[in-house]
Amino acid sequence: MVVRSLSRDSSTYLPNVEDRKSLIDVSEALSGFAQSSFEGVDARFEGMASQRDFPIAVLKVPGQEDRPLTRELAEVLLQVAEQLSKGKAVLVAPCDTRLTTQDAADMLGVSRPTLVKLLESGKIPFTKVGRHRRILLSDLQQYARERHGENLRLFDELAADENPYDTLENPLVTKG
Repeated sequence: MVVRSLSRDSSTYLPNVEDRKSLIDVSEALSGFAQSSFEGVDARFEGMASQRDFPIAVLKVPGQEDRPLTRELAEVLLQVAEQLSKGKAVLVAPCDTRLTTQDAADMLGVSRPTLVKLLESGKIPFTKVGRHRRILLSDLQQYARERHGENLRLFDELAADENPYDTLENPLVTKG
């Protein structure tokens, strides 16, 4: 597993071919755990969980203290395992991580000069550290969500303007 760090508190995980098979197994195990273990959770669970001998799933890592495998942690691990098993990179970082302009541009899939134009136009907030710009990961994600939503609205508008009867041989339109 290749690890690249954007900052001290973040890591990007890139799976290699050997790791993908084991990640698929982990993904399948966690999906079974997540589906079967959390269906029908109600107030009775609270009473059972408070008992001293109640079994709790734990995450064991050699050399570290055991951690309870909560529902939230199981869901996160499941998502990470699914993406890694598909050969995709996964970034694990706190939302208050500050990115360089190059890291932010890479995450958006744009050039650094294009990102700088977005920053200077006020579309993405940033701070300056000396002469360097820094972008909060959460602000970058917010911009990406807004841009995605705007693109979807534009596609919907285009689709609404299109008359399907203008197309001579549209297989989706039946003449009747």
